[in-house]
Amino acid sequence: MTKKQQAILQSGRELFWKYGFRRVSVEEICKAAGISKMTFYRYYPDKTTLAKAVYDAEIEKGLLQFKVIMAADTTAAVKMENLLKIKSESVDDISKEFLNDFYADETYGLKQYIAEKTASLWEEIINDYKAAQEKGVFRKDFKPEVFLYLSQKLADLLNDAYLMQLCGGPQEVVMEMTKLFAYGISPYASKE
Repeated sequence: MTKKQQAILQSGRELFWKYGFRRVSVEEICKAAGISKMTFYRYYPDKTTLAKAVYDAEIEKGLLQFKVIMAADTTAAVKMENLLKIKSESVDDISKEFLNDFYADETYGLKQYIAEKTASLWEEIINDYKAAQEKGVFRKDFKPEVFLYLSQKLADLLNDAYLMQLCGGPQEVVMEMTKLFAYGISPYASKE
């Protein structure tokens, strides 16, 4: 990947995370990346293709982090703490506009793309959870498929005004649901 392409990806990520997909123009991405529109179009035929590339890069980064955590010789509690940490870092600067544009809006095909990408990753993630089950890290009766399915329904909850009000925003909804999935309602050591 060239430096210019990296600059486009980074600028796209920063602008999409802050303002969502719809509110960001190719011109704004080019200005932030310090490149011309002609350079942009050399790498990406349109803004939607860039958004998919940004999402792919984030998924690849997150999957690598997930695999490192799952492969570590640690307890379930430490794994969950580390997974929560990367989840928190990944949603820390995401705007509500981003979440709506990427996970809820059907107009640009991003919601469908994310659903397809997620489905292709499930088998790999499920296998990692099952390997951890075999090692005794997680309960034998834990069903990773159910966990992943429910975690995907989180996107629907991000459009629930009452839940947003209860939690204070999309990042807090994501973290509250992640903690609920990871710990249930039992007490856990919190660093807050």
